[in-house]
Amino acid sequence: MLKKYDPSNPQMVHSAVCFTDILGFSQMVLDAHQNGTGDQLLQRLHKILTEQYEDLKPEEDYMGVFKAFTDNIVIGLPIYDDGESQLGGIFLDFASFQLALTLEGFFIRGGLAVGDYYGDNEFAYGPSIIEAHYLENNQAIHPRIILSDESVQMVREHIDYYAEPSWAPQYRDLLQDNTDGKWFINYLEALMTDAHEQGNYQDVVTQLLVHKDVIEQNLTKFQGNARVYPKYEWAAQYHNYFCTHNIPQRLLQRHNNLLITQQTMGNFARII
Repeated sequence: MLKKYDPSNPQMVHSAVCFTDILGFSQMVLDAHQNGTGDQLLQRLHKILTEQYEDLKPEEDYMGVFKAFTDNIVIGLPIYDDGESQLGGIFLDFASFQLALTLEGFFIRGGLAVGDYYGDNEFAYGPSIIEAHYLENNQAIHPRIILSDESVQMVREHIDYYAEPSWAPQYRDLLQDNTDGKWFINYLEALMTDAHEQGNYQDVVTQLLVHKDVIEQNLTKFQGNARVYPKYEWAAQYHNYFCTHNIPQRLLQRHNNLLITQQTMGNFARII
């Protein structure tokens, strides 16, 4: 029997929980207010977040719970069977969410944890949301959604189901940052559906150029800021890694402006 969050009898359920927010959101709002563009920022945020929130909401009430307060987002999904479906759904949904916001210049950081959780329209409660928030606030650091140790262990078990690890969907959905060992959602993979199915890279290249541009804008803006600049330097290195490992060499040569110059590929790897 599928477990769910029942507001008539609130009890915690073993769940996958993701907590995210927008990097630098408070300062972004204050800066916009100061320079007289507060309403423009509000309209941009309202449009993109309203669209993306609608896509993230679970289809059935209390089978999964979505909560948002401006830039803070929580999704809880009760785990049933082995949890592969719930984790896989979060990977796919948040990859698309993170990609859409990043292309608009809003960079996302978050944490994904597995554990006891209860959520409804008013409540978000349990050790797993505390862990997810801790991961976002203390360990993610860069614009990435990282997995807890228990989440990583679950994914390792799921990958073992496949005769070849590279056949597992997680092989594309996740990457490991070798600088600290953290696994994170490979959000640029959300661009690749047509490329995988039809070999069509036209839209992929177009959106990667947008991704490059928003990163370069922040590298310029925060040059010399020792606290903020490394976050966008990480994003640049991730961008270069993804392009180098996913775009055919002939296209990289044709679009020789696709990589972010003066940045390395970063120290990333497939999770297997």
